Amino acid sequence: MTAHVPDDALDPRLLMRARGALLGLVIGNQLAVPTERLGTAKAIREAFPEGVRDLAPPPEGSPLDDDAAMTVLLAESLAEKGDFDANDVAERWVKWMQRDGRGIGLSTQRALRLIEGGTEPFEAGRLAHNARAASNGAVMRCIPVALRYHDNVDKMVRVSTQQAAITHADQRCTWFWCAMHRPSLEEALIFLAEAGGDTDTNAAVAGALLGARDGEASIPPRWLEQLGPARGVSALAERLLRAG
Repeated sequence: MTAHVPDDALDPRLLMRARGALLGLVIGNQLAVPTERLGTAKAIREAFPEGVRDLAPPPEGSPLDDDAAMTVLLAESLAEKGDFDANDVAERWVKWMQRDGRGIGLSTQRALRLIEGGTEPFEAGRLAHNARAASNGAVMRCIPVALRYHDNVDKMVRVSTQQAAITHADQRCTWFWCAMHRPSLEEALIFLAEAGGDTDTNAAVAGALLGARDGEASIPPRWLEQLGPARGVSALAERLLRAG
């Protein structure tokens, strides 16, 4: 049985930073999705001459791109189950792939197709592994793990590698760390959205880290409004903290 944290036991600063982390991740992802496939900063400047300043509305019926969608599903599993359950997480991801799957990467798709066919989650991650590449598709998913196990570093590290291994079994994928040293979350995410490369994942990870550093108050109000229903991830962050 999971022992839940009493209502008055959460540190308000911890809660503010947890909300900032999950909101920052989803906002960073959504801000940079439109620039992800443009490749270079030059191509982005040509497509967005006024710069990237606002969140683009998602397609109808697909509120979150793959990075954010799979992270939120992992967070929901951790909050509801109270602990990491690889089979439950894999089942949620497969169902998402079947009904939406927007933005899904090749490594993730290979692993989830194997799971869909009956392969055990960690075996699917191993079989789908491409030795020539170590993509970053599991990095942002460490955020809900960090919130759930914020008071147990050993388990935080262990579960972070386990959740990654379901789709990205290469050790280079499970131990990828990124830090941004920009003065504000807004400046960092705009910079990354316009920088080229894997913009949506880079901005998602930076948004999570800077949101954790500075709290939800660091997120521009216009982005919260543009986030729409996905703003509910703020409450999910609190559920993760209380699940311990």
